[in-house]
Amino acid sequence: MMTAQNLKYKKNTMTYLIKPLSRVLIVAVLLSSQGFSQSYFNALFMNQYASTHSSDMALAGSNTSSYSNPFNTFSNPANQGKLKGVQLSSALNVLSINENRSYPAIDQFGDRVTDNIYVVSRGLQNSFSGGVSWGSGSLGVSAASMPFSTPAFFYKEELRGSLYAPNINRDPLIGYHHIEQSGIIQSSGASAGSSFGSWSVGLALRMLHGIGLENQYGVSVLDSTDVSALASASTLLKTESWGLENSPLIINFGVIKDFGLHLRVSASFQSGYSLESKKQGALPFFEATEDLPLIQWASDTVGVIIDVPAQMELGLRMKPSNPLPTSIYITLAYQDWTQYGVTYSDSLAGEISAFDFPLQETFTIRGGIEHWVSDNVPFRAGLVWSESPIAGELSQSRFSAGSGWTSGPLQFDVAVQLFSVEYNSIDLFIPIGLTPNATEKIRETQTSYSISVSYSL
Repeated sequence: MMTAQNLKYKKNTMTYLIKPLSRVLIVAVLLSSQGFSQSYFNALFMNQYASTHSSDMALAGSNTSSYSNPFNTFSNPANQGKLKGVQLSSALNVLSINENRSYPAIDQFGDRVTDNIYVVSRGLQNSFSGGVSWGSGSLGVSAASMPFSTPAFFYKEELRGSLYAPNINRDPLIGYHHIEQSGIIQSSGASAGSSFGSWSVGLALRMLHGIGLENQYGVSVLDSTDVSALASASTLLKTESWGLENSPLIINFGVIKDFGLHLRVSASFQSGYSLESKKQGALPFFEATEDLPLIQWASDTVGVIIDVPAQMELGLRMKPSNPLPTSIYITLAYQDWTQYGVTYSDSLAGEISAFDFPLQETFTIRGGIEHWVSDNVPFRAGLVWSESPIAGELSQSRFSAGSGWTSGPLQFDVAVQLFSVEYNSIDLFIPIGLTPNATEKIRETQTSYSISVSYSL
C-alpha cells in the first residue's frame, strides 16, 4: 500500500498533466520482458490458450501431432485420423495471477537502497472444457467447447494518508485504485480427420463467443480532505459487460506423415480472425511520444475491431524403442504480427488515437516429453519459448509438468504451468495534477492449474 510520505519520491519525478483526468482516463504499461503474455495486455493481443486438457498443458501444447483428447484436435485435426472408439473428455482450468509493484527507495546520496512494494494484486480466472471424439480407425470426428483466450487482469491498490507522532504507525486508509478485466472468449466447433496409409489429413471449424466478459476501472475516495495520492478527487467507478458483436470463424487444417513406427511429422495452419466488440474500457492505442502501446478508458462506448493474424506450425513426434512407452514432442509455430490491426468506429472527437505500433513476426518453440513410469501412471513435462511481437528481447518462457492415472476406460490427469517475469512500467494511476516521468518495477507470476477426466468406450 502507498502512503503520502512514500509518495514524495514519485511526485518529484512528475510534471503537470496537459489533459485533465476528467476527459480521458489512460492507463499504460510498458510491455514486459515476457512480451505480450503480460496479463494487462491480454485484452490487446488476445493471446489464446495453447491447451486446456491437463495432458496437453503438461506437455506445453507440443503434442499437436498426436491425438490425446477432443480439444487438441483443433490444433491439428489430422491427429485423430487413426482414432478408434469413443472418448468423452472434460477439463477444469484455473488461472492464478499475482502481481507486485514497487518503486525504488533512494538515500540522501542518490543511491538505490531497496524497492518499496506498494501494491500486491491477486485474481483468479476459471474456465471449463467439454468434448467428445469418435473414430473408426481411418476416420475420426470430434466436437468440443473450450476456452480460446481471456482478457483477465486484476489490480487493487490501497492508498493511505500519513499521521505524525505518536500515530505514525496508524496511517488511515484514504482510498483505493482498482482495475478488473475478466471473462473468457470460448470456442465451440467440430473437427474431422482421415488417414490414408502413412498420411493423415484433417479440417476443423470453430466459432468464438464471449462468456462473462466484464471491465471495471475505479477510484474510491474515503477521505475527501486528503486526495493528493489519488487519481481522482471524488469516487469514480466505470463498469461494463461486453461481448462479441460478431461470431468469428476459425479454420484449422492439418496434415501428418508417419515415417515408420518411431517418427511422425506434422504441419497445420490456423486462419486469422477478427474480434468485433463495443465497449468503453481496455481500448488499445499507440502514443508515439511514449514509444509503447497504451490502454485507455474512453468517455463513451466505441466499436472496435481487432484483427489477429494467421498461424502456421510444424510438429515432430519421436518414440524411442523403450520397454516403457516414451514420446518426445517438438513444435515450431510462426505468426506474422505485422498483420495485426485495431480499427475504431469513432475517434470520439480525437480522444482515441489509431493503433500504429510497429509489430513484428514471431516464432514459438514448444517441447515436451511423456514417459509412462508404469502401465497406468504417466509423467509429462514441457517448455515453451516464444518471441514477442513488440521486440526481439521481449521473449517469454513457461514451464509445465503433470501426471495422471488410468483404470480401464477411465483416465484422470492433472497439470500445472508456471510463468514469472520482472519488468519496468509507468504507474497505472497518476495522482491528481501529475504525469509520470519514471518507471516502477513489476513482478508478475502466473500459475495455471488443470484437472481433466476422460472416459473411453
